[in-house]
Amino acid sequence: MIAINRMKLIARLLGWSAVIIIAVLSLVPGDIRPHTGAPGPFEHVAAYLGTAVLLTVGYGGNRLPGAIVLSLSFYSAVFEIVQTQIPGRNAAVSDFVASTLGAALGGIAGWILLKGLEHIWGRPIGMK
Repeated sequence: MIAINRMKLIARLLGWSAVIIIAVLSLVPGDIRPHTGAPGPFEHVAAYLGTAVLLTVGYGGNRLPGAIVLSLSFYSAVFEIVQTQIPGRNAAVSDFVASTLGAALGGIAGWILLKGLEHIWGRPIGMK
């Protein structure tokens, strides 16, 4: 049980750190934003997928991945709208779609990971 609680705590801390990093990178002006060199939509999918996996593993539960996906999708929409007011940034529906796709894939992957861990450990991980 201690290992499960520790894993969930670490996943929550990393998940919320990812949420903060997404906010910072979404709100800085375009000329100081770091770039990975990957296409923009890929960056969006990767960032939101990782965040959703971490939050889903951190909070567990059967219905919570849906809430995480919807919350991250809304989060992405807000940043796309706000970016219209930031120098060197532009809002794009394709970025919103990529972020939402990443969040959905991450929610699914996190849920599958939780179910696999429950099978290995022989008990539900739950939302505690």
